[in-house]
Amino acid sequence: MPTCPRSDVVLEGESHFYHVWTRCVRRACLFGSDDQTVGDYTYRRNWILRYLVELCRLFAVEVNFHAEMQNHLHFLLRTRPDLVKLWSDEEVVRRWMAICRLIRSEDGKTIRELEDAEVQAKLRDPEKVAQIRQNLSSVSQFMKALCEHIARRANREDDVSGAFFESRFGCRRIENEAGIVICGMYIDLNEIRAGEAKTPETSTHTSAYDRIVARRQRAEGVAPEKQADCWLSELFLDPRSDAYVPGPQPSATGKRASDKGVLPLQLDDYLQLLDWTGRQLVKDKPGAIPKHLAPILERLGMAATKAEQWLDLIANFDKLFTHVVGTSQQLVDRAAEKGRRYFRGRPACEAAFG
Repeated sequence: MPTCPRSDVVLEGESHFYHVWTRCVRRACLFGSDDQTVGDYTYRRNWILRYLVELCRLFAVEVNFHAEMQNHLHFLLRTRPDLVKLWSDEEVVRRWMAICRLIRSEDGKTIRELEDAEVQAKLRDPEKVAQIRQNLSSVSQFMKALCEHIARRANREDDVSGAFFESRFGCRRIENEAGIVICGMYIDLNEIRAGEAKTPETSTHTSAYDRIVARRQRAEGVAPEKQADCWLSELFLDPRSDAYVPGPQPSATGKRASDKGVLPLQLDDYLQLLDWTGRQLVKDKPGAIPKHLAPILERLGMAATKAEQWLDLIANFDKLFTHVVGTSQQLVDRAAEKGRRYFRGRPACEAAFG
């Protein structure tokens, strides 16, 4: 991807969606196994999942979609600085201190209890507290906390030192709902496209799998805080509903930053479109988009999208889009805001979103 200052893509202090990804050094399968590695490291994907659950409890950064592959990771995140504003200085400090200890912990979960004296010492520095408050809704700090812990843990296990991830994580901003759906499906279908799974319900290291398991758990009466997707952001957002509450909507369970939804799609609608898309990508012979799925694309402003175009957007999302994903006009506006002539990827955005 062409170089672009991170500050032109990530807008600190504002709530936005970001697709982020990172790859293991030398593209080695350090989360899986192949002829290039000694042993099977698939279990490390569970390290990542369990650690993400802890980070989502502490950061004001939400994981909307995730996929852990053999040699790389994909996430769609939403920053929530509006939530951090609701937290007291003491809560901000305690959360940050817990994160710092988690990074260096052996299992990504067990840490020494915070002493009041340590907390009070940090509270005496207002500038430091203000910086910590910003850190808690930062994509960079979230990914730093994730990658540093996993690298330390894996290197300790392998008795080696040095880089574990090949470079700083990649990042692109998503500007509209259609872009969120396309990016989310690209992430959820990673295991199917890689040949590791045949269906979303068997893609065990993706957000789609977590949501499918949680759907079954809800039918069985499992408590919300124990459901498989309780740490992921809520999928459905319907501003027209009487139940919709504007504003930050802090989480009722404390397992994630908030209970605010992401898309104007019910989970069943999303899963139907995901399942159909996955089947077409596998057999590589797309037909027309089924009539019962067409209204989903209409809600996203993509009513005229044809099956071939839709599948191309999902399969080649990473190649088609660069630093900002949205309508052509959104790219122009965002570039102007940053004093840039343009953001790359405008032809793809025009073809996808008009």
